Amino acid sequence: MFSVVELEEKEMDSFLSLLQERAKWLDDRKMGMWKLSELSKEAIAARYDSPVPFLALDDEERVGGFLLMDKDNRYWGRKEKVSAFYVHKLFVRAGFGGWGYSDSMIEWIKQYGKQNGKAYIRLDYQRKREYLRKLYFSHGFVDVEELQLEDGVILTKAECRIG
Repeated sequence: MFSVVELEEKEMDSFLSLLQERAKWLDDRKMGMWKLSELSKEAIAARYDSPVPFLALDDEERVGGFLLMDKDNRYWGRKEKVSAFYVHKLFVRAGFGGWGYSDSMIEWIKQYGKQNGKAYIRLDYQRKREYLRKLYFSHGFVDVEELQLEDGVILTKAECRIG
């Protein structure tokens, strides 16, 4: 049965090892999404505002995960006062794709957001990854703004109103 569990801070290394495993798998297939140097505990802490790791399980099998935050000053700004959860590093482990785990995680996040009084779920994705856009749009997300990062990557900010 599918479930999601919040991990404690001391379990961040375990979460990151799964994320790094996925990043290496994508790199090996020339589909890289994340730089391994940005997936250390120190790099995550420097990049994000108090990220909380969550792990998706199917029975006891670890099938994926994501980071969830109450604010995202990096991409959404410091002045933003909207009640939202910000999702980063959503992933499904290699070998578990095609089973709907991404869909299940997104729907879980939306329900969790409602339970916690949030008005929006927000995230960002690389515009060139059309499959991610289709996934997010199928769950009610809409594009809000595009940003060009220093390395030339086009990042699209998207949100889903839940409250």
